[in-house]
Amino acid sequence: MRIHLSNTGTVSLREPQDFKRLDVLVDPQPPEALERAIQRIGHRESEQHVRVAPSVLRFMSGLAGDSEWEAGFARMLDYARRSGWVDEHGEVRAHLIHAQGDEVVSVADFKAAMRALPAGISAVTTGQGEGVAGMIVSSLTSVSAEPPLIGFFAHQASSFTEPLMNSQRFVANVLGEEHHQVMSSFLQAPQGRARFATGCWTETEAQPPVLSDALASLECEVVWTQPLGTHHLVVGKVKRATCSPASPVVHFNAGTHRLVALA
Repeated sequence: MRIHLSNTGTVSLREPQDFKRLDVLVDPQPPEALERAIQRIGHRESEQHVRVAPSVLRFMSGLAGDSEWEAGFARMLDYARRSGWVDEHGEVRAHLIHAQGDEVVSVADFKAAMRALPAGISAVTTGQGEGVAGMIVSSLTSVSAEPPLIGFFAHQASSFTEPLMNSQRFVANVLGEEHHQVMSSFLQAPQGRARFATGCWTETEAQPPVLSDALASLECEVVWTQPLGTHHLVVGKVKRATCSPASPVVHFNAGTHRLVALA
């Protein structure tokens, strides 16, 4: 088994059926990020070792309850106990392995490639009353139809992220050509009520603002969030959806463009 502490912010268990080893692979990352990641799986014992509870390994494996896997896992823990690698709390020692490099594309090349990807534009809203907040996203995507799930990304430092996490509800309002002023307000006005000065917004005490003439408005409750790099992936279960006729627009090459049907 190998726990992977990625510099994207994710933690995963590789090769969960390999019972002949237990170590922790660490991507290059700032020391404070590494310590946070270690605390998600257990605690540091020394410069080279961490302690992990068997329950954490069982959960991360995705195989808990499978009789064959459970038998192999039990044999691994028994061997670790006989070798002195299990402490009085039942936690297993795992060796830290530091990856020497992380070959990735440059930021400039990455951004240039992503600018070539056309994407729809949505005004995502959260909060109620004077606590409303909103932001423009081009990352809205369908995740699942059964159950109905959608997702988007919010920068961890965004003024939108904290209100979203507090509310645990959001509305994704898909914008069209008619919503140029809505887009401008969301991009230029201070976070909060000022961003809703233009547009046909409807509000209730229990629901974030809905743009009544949006191409589509999807009212959601947050069911999962995951930090990934500089952003949070946010997944919501769609509780209600409405649609209106409008002309769609897309974000492409750092600009907003109309769609033209091919003959």
